[in-house]
Amino acid sequence: MKHTIRKFTAAAMSCTLCWSVITASGGTGSFTAAALAARYDLREEAPELLTPVKRQIGGTCWAHAAIACAESNLIKKGLTESGVDLSEAHLIWFTHGQDSPTDPNDPCSGGGVNKGTEGYDGGARIRNTIATLAAWNGVVQESDAPALSEQRPIDESLRYQSIAHLQNADIFDPNEIQDIKYRLTKKGPLYLEYYSMSEEELSEKSGYYNSNYVRKIGLDNGGGHAVQLVGWDDGYKKENFNAPPPYDGAWICKNSWGNYTRSENGYFYLSYYEPSIAHVCSLDFEPVTNYGSVHHYNNSDIHALSSGRLTVQKAGTEFANVFEAEQDEKITAIGFFNAVFDTAERFTASCEYEAEVYLLNEDFQNPRDGRLVTKTDGLLEYSGFHTLRLPQNCSVKKGQKYSVVVKLPVDDISTTFFDSHCYKKGVSFYTYYSQYNEEPWKDCYE
Repeated sequence: MKHTIRKFTAAAMSCTLCWSVITASGGTGSFTAAALAARYDLREEAPELLTPVKRQIGGTCWAHAAIACAESNLIKKGLTESGVDLSEAHLIWFTHGQDSPTDPNDPCSGGGVNKGTEGYDGGARIRNTIATLAAWNGVVQESDAPALSEQRPIDESLRYQSIAHLQNADIFDPNEIQDIKYRLTKKGPLYLEYYSMSEEELSEKSGYYNSNYVRKIGLDNGGGHAVQLVGWDDGYKKENFNAPPPYDGAWICKNSWGNYTRSENGYFYLSYYEPSIAHVCSLDFEPVTNYGSVHHYNNSDIHALSSGRLTVQKAGTEFANVFEAEQDEKITAIGFFNAVFDTAERFTASCEYEAEVYLLNEDFQNPRDGRLVTKTDGLLEYSGFHTLRLPQNCSVKKGQKYSVVVKLPVDDISTTFFDSHCYKKGVSFYTYYSQYNEEPWKDCYE
């Protein structure tokens, strides 16, 4: 198996049943600070959306935060009952324990992150979590997988078992406090990353603010611990923190350390001005019946291709995946990951996109070597993973090869994501374009 970079982001989604309307992430519309309450706490406003506080093992906070958000999202949408208990172990195993499918016929087989049971101690960033879930690896009920405390391998037959599928994941600018508040009221609990020194950094009033964050660890890109964001309190006094932040106000967060000292039964207050807050994200799930299957080459082990490799004459990147229809089916939607970073590696800005689907010639030389059957374009207001319904369905016959081509702009703060391997030639491609021309397509295997 040759290991090199390949584009993570393009994934075609097909449906032979029904198709539901899924659009790009919408904006917040017109809202003002006055429209938002000074205090909003889901423990009081909608306690049925919150599941019990758990106690993590090792560095698995990311899985607990993501699963807690999945539980809340499914409850809010009426897709499951209040009190649902989903499996963190399933998410951890298929992200770190056995990222790569063991079935040699699976397009994602080979490479990846395969740490075995050691994976139960590992951490992950939000992009890895999204990649696993976007590939329809879960989510499942706690009763359908071994308990996390057992730290046992999970049978490969459970890889694609799911009670719901991730459809969209919006990642917000952590500095846009009002925007995050609004999304919290509309979407429900959110996923939040910050750098936690330890629970001892918490004040007696359950508040966390570390003014020396950058100086202490020599980094400025945040993250390190993940929690569930469940509310805010503009009136939370800055004096409640060990080291007072510049102003009052705090997020209300659900942790995964059990009911520990200096918490409110596992909940705590995180200053709006905590410098290490890196990623705030919504995870939006849909029923497993809305699409029949997903064709993808996604794995959770992805990394960035630095925009420093691009010259000022290059305006952006195009990437493509080539798939072969396993049966007669209709392609009704595509999904891809878009990311724009600031200098501290925080996801920030919106971006425009163009996407095309081609039915390829038998001897195709590049992902546009065929007949264009549909295309779409638009503006994605947030970074993240997005599922977009195509303007018209594309019928394909069994054995037909087709491509999904996505075009994204690049500027001096953009970062393009590739995953860690390509399993054979002729399936994943990328190129750069400028206002004057487009470079030849490159096969990511080579």
